[in-house]
Amino acid sequence: MGTRDTRDRQLWVRHPDRGGCRAQGEMTLTTIVSRLVNRVRPVAQSDGMANVSPAALLGWYARKGVFPAIRGLWYGLRFKRARFPLFVGRGVSVQYARCIEVGRGFYLGDRSRVLALSLDGIRIGDRVTIRENAWIQCASSPYNPGQSLSIGEGTYIGPYSVIGVGGPIEIGPRCQFGAGVTLIAENHDVTEAGVSASEVTRRGISIGSGTWIGHRATVLDGVTLGSNCVVGAGAVVTKSFPDGSTLVGVPARRIDRGATDGV
Repeated sequence: MGTRDTRDRQLWVRHPDRGGCRAQGEMTLTTIVSRLVNRVRPVAQSDGMANVSPAALLGWYARKGVFPAIRGLWYGLRFKRARFPLFVGRGVSVQYARCIEVGRGFYLGDRSRVLALSLDGIRIGDRVTIRENAWIQCASSPYNPGQSLSIGEGTYIGPYSVIGVGGPIEIGPRCQFGAGVTLIAENHDVTEAGVSASEVTRRGISIGSGTWIGHRATVLDGVTLGSNCVVGAGAVVTKSFPDGSTLVGVPARRIDRGATDGV
């Protein structure tokens, strides 16, 4: 192994055989960083941090926390209402920011796009995370804005998710969305002449608290899902289901929660 490789490895991993004052100093700094991090958001497996160098930890939390928090100060001044701290990633685009209210600890990931022009605005609760490359569109033109978007506290929305607000969309607290989830609260009318480009319905979407939606699942206009539902990856939900439903397939159907083998 070359000298440069050795230095790189030492930067990322604190080797147990590196004794003396230097190793003791690194452990002390790592412990300090760990305690600071756990004050903000407890880590279930924080013991693993003992094997990560302070430089790696500080770099990670600078990119994930410090710099996004600085950007959050600027965006917070643009929003209609904001509770600090809030965190905004790199390359984010927010249009009509005065239509947005966000709670404490909100995180908007890198390169996400939000067009917030809507009749009743966007309301986001505390500790909501919207990951990288999300796309939220509330209007396709200034003459026809969508209704509203509400996201409850503690909800996580994975990267590359799409939320199209025509009718009202309400996402309850403590929901978990995988990558590439799509919610579209608008549908074009179908007649004998075909699909209408101008005639649309906007009934809206409601997702109950504690619901989990798997990667690349789609929820269409008019759907209401009760609390604590589970939607399998790739499912297309075209109708409403009650609390505690487990849904799979295209179109989504309900199955017993213990009967997922072979699906």
